[in-house]
Amino acid sequence: MFKDSKLFMGTKERIKEIAIYLRFDKIINRWSNDIKVYIISYPKSGRTWLRILFGKALSEQFHLDETLLLETHPLTRSAKINPTLFTHDGAGFGDKNSWNELATDKSFYRNKKVVFLVRDPKDVIVSSYFHVTKRQRRFDGSISEFIRSDIYGIKKIVTFYKIWLDNQTVPKDFLLLKYENMHKDTSEVLRSLLSFTGVQNVPGNTIETAVNFSDFENMRKLESSQKFSKTSMQPGDTNDEESYKVRKGKVGSYLEYLSQDDMNFINQVIEEAGHPFGY
Repeated sequence: MFKDSKLFMGTKERIKEIAIYLRFDKIINRWSNDIKVYIISYPKSGRTWLRILFGKALSEQFHLDETLLLETHPLTRSAKINPTLFTHDGAGFGDKNSWNELATDKSFYRNKKVVFLVRDPKDVIVSSYFHVTKRQRRFDGSISEFIRSDIYGIKKIVTFYKIWLDNQTVPKDFLLLKYENMHKDTSEVLRSLLSFTGVQNVPGNTIETAVNFSDFENMRKLESSQKFSKTSMQPGDTNDEESYKVRKGKVGSYLEYLSQDDMNFINQVIEEAGHPFGY
């Protein structure tokens, strides 16, 4: 499947990778002048899919080492396009801030290009619940309690969306991508992202290869066989489908998990925020 078997690293390499990422926060400020494009999303909005889709397209287009597939910043530098970084912009689960502690000042991005990836908040909250309870084990309550949590709940997702809706004119350029549109036309979404980051005239076969490679079934197969070198791309429990990083990849799967009371609460929060980005 991969051209370079080095992508599948052993234990020593994984320990080294963890050490590198522990130093990430210390070097991010040094990178900030170099980075031209930020791809921002709330967790569980389809970032992994987009990251693999984008990485595969770049590795094919520029004949780059596939060990960089998930390393967007060095990958884009190697491709000699706008250096790009994926980020949750302070909304990650590890940040542990509540919905009313999210930063509203986005002036940091004034001279940058921003891609903002969104997904139906109902699907985001369900996927977040399984990620936090079964992978990170940061929360041990019910899904109803999770939805109402100030740190993890629906109000944080919707507030994050509303902040960026109000600040979308701050960056020098802004591209909105929707998870639902990735399902409808993956190729078109990929082309728009490539163009936004400075990659033009990509052959159709390159797009097709990237789309097929990042297909849900293939990503799930790679994860279940623990082929990704990143420990964050491996299942919490290989026998529990809800613990996978690539969990379901569906639109509207929240209907399988939310009670009517939970739905009413979520809809009220979204309505009070003015339905940011049309959700």
